[in-house]
Amino acid sequence: MSAAPAQSGLDRNVRLYPWYAMSFHAYFWITVFVLYFLQHMPLSSVLRLEAIYYLGVVVLEVPSGYFSDRFGRRMTLLLASMFLLAAYLLFSQGGSFEVFAVAQVLLAAGLAFNSGSDTSMHYDSLASLGRESEYDHRKAIASRNVLLAWGVGGLFGGAVAMGLRYTYLLSAITAVLAARRELVTERLNRLLE
Repeated sequence: MSAAPAQSGLDRNVRLYPWYAMSFHAYFWITVFVLYFLQHMPLSSVLRLEAIYYLGVVVLEVPSGYFSDRFGRRMTLLLASMFLLAAYLLFSQGGSFEVFAVAQVLLAAGLAFNSGSDTSMHYDSLASLGRESEYDHRKAIASRNVLLAWGVGGLFGGAVAMGLRYTYLLSAITAVLAARRELVTERLNRLLE
């Protein structure tokens, strides 16, 4: 393995991380999900769905960290994006409590698998390049992008609220963008090994 291509892959990780963070966290559905769920079920079922989501995050947080340590950050982030994509597609189809419950577990898996793995990959890439002193500044840029994604997602989600399921389709597009970034980087790194 040549050091120059490996360094190029690490540079790419560092350069693309703020965009990954932005696309992963573009939650167009966040401002309208309760209204969307209420179109399909009573409030008591909506509250049960939220309990399923939070239980899923709690249960999956530690195993996702183990997975990230065992199989790598990139694979974990790819899975996180794919979990979100699957959740968003299920949500966009509407339907029964059971379908929404599965989507909530997939959403929880996506967020749990992303949690910590994204910043670890970012820091590890910088440290491998000997540029760990840049972490705080670069993390601030990524955090700005996440906040921007939340704001834009909330605004657009509210704008398309007449077709609530479309908020999940918009979010599915951004999950594909996040996964694509990880697929491309993963392929590059496999070639370099």
